[in-house]
Amino acid sequence: MYMALGMCPDITFAIAFLSQFMQNPGRTHWDAIKRIFRYLNGTKGHVLTFGGGNNDQTSLHGFCDADWASQEHWHSTSGYVFTIDGGAVSWSSKKQAIVALSMTKAEYMSATHAAKEVLWLHTFLAEIARLLHHPTTLFCDNQSAIAVTKDNQYHACMKHIDV
Repeated sequence: MYMALGMCPDITFAIAFLSQFMQNPGRTHWDAIKRIFRYLNGTKGHVLTFGGGNNDQTSLHGFCDADWASQEHWHSTSGYVFTIDGGAVSWSSKKQAIVALSMTKAEYMSATHAAKEVLWLHTFLAEIARLLHHPTTLFCDNQSAIAVTKDNQYHACMKHIDV
């Protein structure tokens, strides 16, 4: 978990998924853990870098996604990553607390968690260095979830989602 949370956001989903089987692990889980260790060994020379030609050095960009009911417990997994100048500064991959009834709702909940993180990042970065000069762009790959966030006409379909 330390590697996933502190240094390697690329293994977060795999670690979170395998952590569900800590009470009764099987051979397939052990094989998956060994595969993660082989991946870490093969990528130990890779590092998160900042820069790379982007002139807008103080822009914060966010990316969010969700997989809808892809596992046996029917809970979706939400994930987001935020970058400053191309380097990841905040990320999460987490099982949603409730079962989403559609892909739109799963993506909408993922975007909601990402939006909460953006608010916290803006507050934090403003306190330490006043780095942000522009609004943050949050990218989402689901057109119906984007439509729900932009237009209030869908409120009746989404009002059951908790505030």
